[in-house]
Amino acid sequence: MDEYEMALSRLGTVTVTKDGISCDGFKGKNAMCRDVAIMAAAWAIGELQREMLKTIKKPGSGKISVD
Repeated sequence: MDEYEMALSRLGTVTVTKDGISCDGFKGKNAMCRDVAIMAAAWAIGELQREMLKTIKKPGSGKISVD
């Protein structure tokens, strides 16, 4: 087991399409590329959840839009 804590050191963009999920621009500390992709996806899920809850609580308050 690794004794060093891994973390994201730079945020990027997570894009979800019918072809898959792309995590671009992220950097990790004490992490391999697979670890960075997993942490980036977890970060994106958390961001989506926070913004969704803001929008549910008060319409127009979250950063969710439809194009």
